[in-house]
Amino acid sequence: MDYSLQNRQTGAARRNNLLIAKGSLAIAWGVAALLGAIINPMALVFTFGLLNIAAALFTFAYAYNNRHLKIAHQWLLLEGCIELLAGIVFTFVVRSVPQFIEYMSYGIIFIITLQFMYGYTLLLKNVVNPRNMAARFGSVILGTIISVGLLAHVFSLTFSFIVIGIFSIFYGILNMQFAVKLRNVVLGKTE
Repeated sequence: MDYSLQNRQTGAARRNNLLIAKGSLAIAWGVAALLGAIINPMALVFTFGLLNIAAALFTFAYAYNNRHLKIAHQWLLLEGCIELLAGIVFTFVVRSVPQFIEYMSYGIIFIITLQFMYGYTLLLKNVVNPRNMAARFGSVILGTIISVGLLAHVFSLTFSFIVIGIFSIFYGILNMQFAVKLRNVVLGKTE
């Protein structure tokens, strides 16, 4: 076997492990949030901040190792900065569960806005994938419904944690799929 090919495959597997670890953390936190009625909600808020700091480190490392991804590389760097900022805010600023729910709703609005902007950038670059655009449109609608529901206090605090937990699990699965296939429905192909 060609050793250079084997080294490239091993390096790619290690780089993909960064996103698998990031996705696993998001899924684990999402499952804990689903059990939020049993677990101390403030512990979930604090660990969400730590999760975002760890996610930022994984994202920065992945972006550094995959500088060849062109436009996706820029978005990965932006995602890492946002995760780091969110980690700092949720770890050191947010002091109550209602404040956490409010900030999460703003965060979801911000995430879906960035996803929409990334999709628009792909359209401008003539990178069109109908499945990608349909999934992006669906995530914008669902994210808007969730964030408005959280902001309007339509859900109880327990149900809000469940909704946020499901969102975190979905985000973790997307990161893991992105790592395994180097593409996913929402982000599109990276190469």
